[in-house]
Amino acid sequence: MQFTRKRVIQIIGWSVGLLVLGLFINALIPRATILFSVAPQVITVVVNGKEQSVTNGDQITVAPGEIILELKQDGFDATGETFVIENGETREILVALNPQTAAAEALLQNRESQIIIERIGGRDVVQGAEQLRERYPIIAELPINERFYTIRTCESEREEAQPGDIAICVQLYTLEARQSALNDIERRGFSLDDYEIIVQDRTFENNRERTGI
Repeated sequence: MQFTRKRVIQIIGWSVGLLVLGLFINALIPRATILFSVAPQVITVVVNGKEQSVTNGDQITVAPGEIILELKQDGFDATGETFVIENGETREILVALNPQTAAAEALLQNRESQIIIERIGGRDVVQGAEQLRERYPIIAELPINERFYTIRTCESEREEAQPGDIAICVQLYTLEARQSALNDIERRGFSLDDYEIIVQDRTFENNRERTGI
C-alpha cells in the first residue's frame, strides 16, 4: 500500500512537471494575434495564402512577421493589406466590405455590422482631424474671437487648391485692427508665410480683399 501511494505521488509529480514544461515551451513559441472586427458578420480571409472563414470578433494566432491579408465575401468588393506584426502583438483589423448587390447590402443591416461601420466612420474622422492639425497647427488655437477681429478657418481661394486645403480668414470689424490681428497670429508662434491668409472686411459685408502678405 505504501508503495502504491508513493507511485501515485510520483505519477502526479511527473504529470505536473510535464504540464509545466509544456506550458514553458509553449510560452517560448513566437506568436501574435489578429482580431477581426468586420462587417458583414462572416467573411473569408486569406492570411499568407491560407484561406479560412472568420466571424466578427474572432481572433486567429499567426507567426510574427509580414502578413499578407485579403478579406472577401460573395457579393462584396474584396480588400486587403500587408503589414508586419510583432511577437506578442494583437492587431485589430477593422473593415466593412463594400456591397455590390442589394442582397449584400442587406447583410449589413444589423446592429453588429452598423457598429463596425460607425467605428470606421469615427476612425476616419479622427484621422482626418489629426492630419489637418499636422498640416495646419494653428487650428488648435482657432477660432480667436477678439473685440475688433475674429480669426478662423475658411475655404482656400487659391486656384491650385486641393480638396481639404484651408485658409486662415481674418475678419475685421474695424480696418485699424488688421495689423493687430496679424500680430496676434505671430505672437502665438505661427508664421504668416506658412498659411494662406485672407483678410475680410466686415465693416461693410460686401467689401472683401485678398491679402498679399
